Amino acid sequence: MNSETISEFGEWLDDNASKIESNSVKFDAQRVYAVIDNLEILRKPVQEYFDMTEEDYYENESDHRLTLQNPDAKLSELKDRVLVNHIDGSLADHDVNFTYNHENPFPDGQYSPKVDVDLVNYSFVVIGAVFANTIVADIRNSLSKDAILSVALAAKAIADWQG
Repeated sequence: MNSETISEFGEWLDDNASKIESNSVKFDAQRVYAVIDNLEILRKPVQEYFDMTEEDYYENESDHRLTLQNPDAKLSELKDRVLVNHIDGSLADHDVNFTYNHENPFPDGQYSPKVDVDLVNYSFVVIGAVFANTIVADIRNSLSKDAILSVALAAKAIADWQG
């Protein structure tokens, strides 16, 4: 994987976001999972996390940015997301600092694919920009596990919603 892979997918997402949200273009969650797995931030392939309980993830891998809601529920049911929203620090000095905020793709109790499409899109824009300008170890050492899992949860929710 290289920065072009992330950037190309990010550009495709940006060009097709409204069509994905209207369900007129099929979203390929597998492409998202492949990028996440290639970054090697999580200990296992990302799809193995979907059936894990919130409690198991929280106790064994989480960096505690996600707001977990039901210890016995599967992670795939989680309604909280952590958006990678900014980067600062010094790429030249390998001092990379991502910043985050919470997103709720279920405002008013109804699923909003737009929130998840924007989360995947924007997260990949930020990650791709860093990836293009530093070594992958800088990303692995500084990107939140909960944030990268959130990208996967958003991708899964979009794909499930599209049916």
